[in-house]
Amino acid sequence: MQDLKKSRIEIGMLFLLLVMIVPRLSMRFDFEYWTDWALYIHRHGVTNIYDNPTANYHPMYFYILWIYDLLQGSEHYIRENIYYLKIFPLFFDFLPLMVLCCFRQTIVNREIPYMYLLLNLAYLFNSYVWGQVDSIYTAFSFMALIFAFNRPVWSSFLFAMALAMKPQPIVYIPVIGLAWLYSVRDVKTWVKMVGVFAATWFAMVLPYLITGNGGELWYILSTPVGRYPQVSIGAFNMWYVLPMADPYHTPDFAKFLFLTYKQWGLLLFFALSGLALLPMLFRVWRYNRTGVSITDDDKQMLMLLSGLVTLYFFYFNTQMHERYAHPIMIFFFFYAVYSKNYKLYILASIPYFLSLDKLFPDFLPVIHYKIIWAMRVIAIWFTLTILYATWEYFRQYKIGAEYRLLKASMTKGN
Repeated sequence: MQDLKKSRIEIGMLFLLLVMIVPRLSMRFDFEYWTDWALYIHRHGVTNIYDNPTANYHPMYFYILWIYDLLQGSEHYIRENIYYLKIFPLFFDFLPLMVLCCFRQTIVNREIPYMYLLLNLAYLFNSYVWGQVDSIYTAFSFMALIFAFNRPVWSSFLFAMALAMKPQPIVYIPVIGLAWLYSVRDVKTWVKMVGVFAATWFAMVLPYLITGNGGELWYILSTPVGRYPQVSIGAFNMWYVLPMADPYHTPDFAKFLFLTYKQWGLLLFFALSGLALLPMLFRVWRYNRTGVSITDDDKQMLMLLSGLVTLYFFYFNTQMHERYAHPIMIFFFFYAVYSKNYKLYILASIPYFLSLDKLFPDFLPVIHYKIIWAMRVIAIWFTLTILYATWEYFRQYKIGAEYRLLKASMTKGN
């Protein structure tokens, strides 16, 4: 067990230091929206936010803006201190490590070199410099997955919170579902999980229902994709490797051969994610038949699989923003914690940082040489990352080997 006092002091002091020197510079385009939404909530109330035609986030972020409004108290301070909003996503960058390193817990029985993550600029840049909010759903998704094997009811609550922030955690449903299939062995626990999930969402939407704004909220929740029908929205992924026209200005409903770009992306994502899920499916199925207990290797597998699914989602699909790769940082870091192999974590950090810095080049005082920051160069970095991650996963967790073990357990059981 780590020295809890040392962890609390180091993590707490680093967080306070970053809060004290939080940069005023931010992604102007995004913060114009944050300011507009915060002012609208201040004038009309949080439950009327969806009357603003630009408000298209899930309800949790608007509750965060409402808290920010209460702290500021006036429109003048809402505008003047808007950069302080960065503290909220920054807190969620720290939250998983606060939970796992500052309290006694049995979820991760490994020494966690937390500074390797907290001092990684690629991990903090999105929240601390841009001021974007992907760390919030990432933290909830990660904790839901890491708790899934041992604390399924808590996992259900955390996953509900992740979905209340953004729709992206939907991609983890198959992964977390397999973990739940192992950990939940009775109907009573399933009922608790469903009840907790439903109660969490009901608490989120109830204020909107009471004030008659449920219809506007439902429209946002039911139309999570298609608002920006471009092949890429700043994500230097597969589409920047291929010899095609500028992906940013290419509609994803345009056809290549017999499918649209969007359909090709979805086909590749589902095909490769499905293959990656098979070893875990066979392993969970075997464990349920034989009563085998979860080991650290299974948690290592869960972290690598979750990061790989995130990477497939980001790399192949259309309509991707550059920051949709954010969750790979924490998943690949904890894969490194379990495996003692930091190569993938380092490799993934490079293109993610380069892509964020390229799209926000005014923060760091560096010369952005094209040989390093060119869009296709970054896309090639991501390609190398996805190839290495895929090789690393299937090298350790072979579909055929897991299937043979499952088949042997069935034969033995009969």
